[in-house]
Amino acid sequence: MPKYMDEDSGLQDRVESNKKLKKVSPLLASSSLRSLKRSLDHKTLELVEVNPKRCLPWQYHNRDKAWLTKERCKDLITSIQKNGQIEPSLLRPIQGNPDYDYEIIFGVRRWFASSQIPNQKLLSYLTDADDKTCMILMHAENADSEDISDFERATSFAKQMKSGVFKNQTEMAEAMGVSQSTISKMIKAAEIFEHPWVEELFDNKLDISIRYAYTLSTLLKKPQLLPTIQQEAQTILEEKTKMGLSFTGSKVLKRLIKKGDPNAERSLETTLIKVDHKPAISCYLDKLGKFHLVLESRAKKLSTNEIQQTCLKAMNEYLLK
Repeated sequence: MPKYMDEDSGLQDRVESNKKLKKVSPLLASSSLRSLKRSLDHKTLELVEVNPKRCLPWQYHNRDKAWLTKERCKDLITSIQKNGQIEPSLLRPIQGNPDYDYEIIFGVRRWFASSQIPNQKLLSYLTDADDKTCMILMHAENADSEDISDFERATSFAKQMKSGVFKNQTEMAEAMGVSQSTISKMIKAAEIFEHPWVEELFDNKLDISIRYAYTLSTLLKKPQLLPTIQQEAQTILEEKTKMGLSFTGSKVLKRLIKKGDPNAERSLETTLIKVDHKPAISCYLDKLGKFHLVLESRAKKLSTNEIQQTCLKAMNEYLLK
């Protein structure tokens, strides 16, 4: 087991100390290490235990700050206290920063959970990989995570694209192992936050639908619609701040879309039931008036009765309109 690193020592001292730590080949049976193995071409990685207070999230990480609360990390905190940290985070050394020694490429929730436990160290692998490799590693680590929302990924992709690391969306899509159309749609959806007056309407990114955000982004590209949509945004903000009303991300987006183009709202999905804070069963009417039921893979976690009752209720409501 690696020895604890002295939180008061300098970065150079830590680097020298790390040379004495056990070298670990990324061949262990975990998804993160398999991803590291593929991306780092069999390089060995140093396994260290560091003070979480000396770490900060990487600028391109895809976790919304709403996840970083004791309430949302309660189960993880309890698990680390009982069983220790099972999966290491991935860190990259920072040079010339007096306050922090490492940036967290992935494992931000693990870092936060560790920071809430007295004297708990953060178990991590160290890498000196460049930004492009780190972006791929982060995506590979979190691709199957059920709690990261698509919009969180979308805003991360958008920041990565703006960094200039990837020449174009096609290169990014190939590197991430997803279709170019998916990258394009997600980045366009994230563009709604280029308007500060839109971003301030949302408390977090967790329940923002890519489909809704993409539709709104398309409308925001039309200058003649901007004043109308912005006025509705101001109305929503006043309802939230002055009247204390609360709205889901989907509700906010639907109101903005409806104000910009009433016809566009007909094709929007309605989330019927969620699993792990993400849509599991949704439905919508397309522009031709056809009714669609959408069952995501996470719906498998629901009981047969839950699925049947939800679908029947949706069909009755839509088909009897």
